[in-house]
Amino acid sequence: MDEQTIFTGLEDLKLSLFDTPAWKEICNRENSIGPEALLEEILEKRIWSNAEILWVVKRLLFHYGLKDKVLKKAPVERIFLNMAAVLRVLYMVLDHTNPELDDNIRSYIASKLTDATWGINEHTRYYLRKRSD
Repeated sequence: MDEQTIFTGLEDLKLSLFDTPAWKEICNRENSIGPEALLEEILEKRIWSNAEILWVVKRLLFHYGLKDKVLKKAPVERIFLNMAAVLRVLYMVLDHTNPELDDNIRSYIASKLTDATWGINEHTRYYLRKRSD
């Protein structure tokens, strides 16, 4: 196989945000000033870059996935508001971009959203109502 054949069509490949100079720059900034200082820096801005948005989502995933004791002390209502805000952002991004996703990514998203519907589908809502009685 020659080099021409290997590289044909590579220019059509869409790189992820993780492959961009902006992402590398934000990671370097995180390493130099620390994640907490970078988060504060980003939060002070009115408009964020795509790399900054993705970096904040990454921090949210880290902290919510960690399930640490500090976050468990947050009022449940506040956690619901946080999740609703993240879901609104996801809704807007998907609606606006309507991205082409391969079947593996769609399957992963469907699996995670299926898990996340616990508590909103009829069966689990019935269970929760019955449990609270």
